Amino acid sequence: MKIVKTATRWLFIVCFPLLLLTSTIHLGVTSLHIYEYGFDKYHISQVTGIDETQLSEVAQRLVDYFNSEVETPQIKLVNTNGDEFELFHDYELIHLQDVKGLFKLDYQIQVASLAYVVIYALLPSLTVILRERSKRRISLRAGFLLWGRGRWQDLAKEIRQGCALTLILIAAAGIASIFGFERLFIRFHYLVFTNPYWMLDPSKDYLIMLFPEGFWQDIAFLGGIAIAVEAFLLGGIAWAVPFIYRKRKR
Repeated sequence: MKIVKTATRWLFIVCFPLLLLTSTIHLGVTSLHIYEYGFDKYHISQVTGIDETQLSEVAQRLVDYFNSEVETPQIKLVNTNGDEFELFHDYELIHLQDVKGLFKLDYQIQVASLAYVVIYALLPSLTVILRERSKRRISLRAGFLLWGRGRWQDLAKEIRQGCALTLILIAAAGIASIFGFERLFIRFHYLVFTNPYWMLDPSKDYLIMLFPEGFWQDIAFLGGIAIAVEAFLLGGIAWAVPFIYRKRKR
């Protein structure tokens, strides 16, 4: 039982970095502001010859595709000569399908991590409730699931540990990216993609024109900052609540 308890505790701690990472990725994928930020900063309209109105349509199409609201990310646009053309080549569509698969996996991990965190936090208290015989005590404990028999103090400590682990991983990733983001970016693609369709030509493939390497570096940086802030806030709350409780108890 001690081994099981230790394993479940550490799994709860590990779920925090996973939950914060996957939630941040999911938020970024579905945010039009992220796409428009990159289009504006890297002057994508000038690079591609696609006006800003059509770029917004492309961004919305990709968001809809990643959310499974449309079957294909392909979209027809009009060039400066007034001619209609399809934006993506077939191999770009294959790569986008692979990317969508990664985002689906991200969402599944997010749901699984959140479910485990909630179950781990509530199950011991729910078990106590089921053991109570008095309806009055059941009602009282149902209102304060996490506040019985010192359970909430242990939970707060584990939340702090999960947030600390998150900050350590973010710091390690940040240090590694400083010494070669491009190398890490390429290795990531070799690791997660089983085909060469991610190797695009910036002179003819719109997908890499729309999202250059600098865009991904910015997103990685902003995402890391967002996760660090989330970890600081959660960890701060998990530290402040027990501190205030002990102070008032004295």
